[in-house]
Amino acid sequence: MSRLFLDNPVGEKASNLMYYKSKWATEAYPQNNGRGTPSVKDINFIEMTHYGLIDHENNSIIPNPDYIVEINNGRLLDFVADSYALLRLNYTTALRKGQITNEGSLFGGMDIVQSYTNPRKKYGEYLDGILQFFNKTHIPRIIGKLSIASYKDYVNHFFNFLLNNSDDVPITMTRWNTSFASNILDTGLAFMYADVDYENDFLKAQQIIDTPCFPFIRNLTLNMSFSIVHQHPNIFLYDVSSPAGSSIRNSYGLLTLNEFFNLRFIKTYTIDNNILYNTINNNYNKYVFRNSSTKKVYTKCGKTVTEEINLSTVPNFTRPFTDLEELNLYCLIRNKEEGKPFSPQKVENIFKKAKYFLKKVDKPSAMSYINSMFRDQVWNKNNGYHDLRQKYFGQTQTEAQRQQTGGGPSSGGSSY
Repeated sequence: MSRLFLDNPVGEKASNLMYYKSKWATEAYPQNNGRGTPSVKDINFIEMTHYGLIDHENNSIIPNPDYIVEINNGRLLDFVADSYALLRLNYTTALRKGQITNEGSLFGGMDIVQSYTNPRKKYGEYLDGILQFFNKTHIPRIIGKLSIASYKDYVNHFFNFLLNNSDDVPITMTRWNTSFASNILDTGLAFMYADVDYENDFLKAQQIIDTPCFPFIRNLTLNMSFSIVHQHPNIFLYDVSSPAGSSIRNSYGLLTLNEFFNLRFIKTYTIDNNILYNTINNNYNKYVFRNSSTKKVYTKCGKTVTEEINLSTVPNFTRPFTDLEELNLYCLIRNKEEGKPFSPQKVENIFKKAKYFLKKVDKPSAMSYINSMFRDQVWNKNNGYHDLRQKYFGQTQTEAQRQQTGGGPSSGGSSY
């Protein structure tokens, strides 16, 4: 029986998830008011919710797949894989020498059961779902098939559909990556060694944190540059700031935080439009496959006229807009999906400056500027970082109030 839940036999309250959850919050890691020792990382705590998903400058990031390596049936960033190999070696050595026992625990052989999942693929599936709804429901039921007489019609109607529906819904990969749709396994920095139901706090206590070998595991992770995820003790997360991993990071040339993020991660704003338009094109071609020819019947000069609308597929790299139009639309999309934090005039001003960068420098510079104007919005959400900070001063502000008072993202920041 678990020490954590010893006073509450399974038969009495086994189904009372809230009871166990409250005990977990206060008793699972009693140190530091429930946050635990330095080896425990609470990824639900304020800025930690975006650990590995944004960099130290609030840019949304994903791992560069060129540096994802396979190890023990899992996939991790190269330097993380090296640290994991050392952790597993030390653990299995201690088992073999009889220094610890894993009996009654879920640690097993410290094998990986889940690890890196490709966020680009996950986002692509999410965006595909939106476009499939557009193809199969919105077009036939709302705007009608006759409204799609060309590729440009399709694209324009799709963006009208996006921009005239609910705010704060992810459209770009940048916004999707910083939403609850992504998770810590998307970062290439974490792995799961046992598959445990997140809601089963009793099992997590009984077979992980209350086992005889847990103190050893807690020290081992700390010394091998990993942290135990607070609510998911079956997941170990690489600690970017750990001195213990500096020699491995240095061997890969990751000497500074800038090098760490620039050499191993991709800023998602740099690929937002490519993924968005490629996915649109792919789904437009699917629509054409099923609706290549449509007859339009109307009356002209008292006569019934039948006109045939023929659609043709487009190459995947086709772009429906000029660079300037694309930048303008990107500004509108970013503002829309962030819940419209800026007024139409502010968005127009952002576009005008992006237009300047396009003409005087290049398109990547213009995209970088637009992203810099929106990236701090990751913290400016109701009940987010700023609201929690204000509670310490006895005041909570909504995002609308912050805009009125001129509040900005200055108190937000990276967890690294």
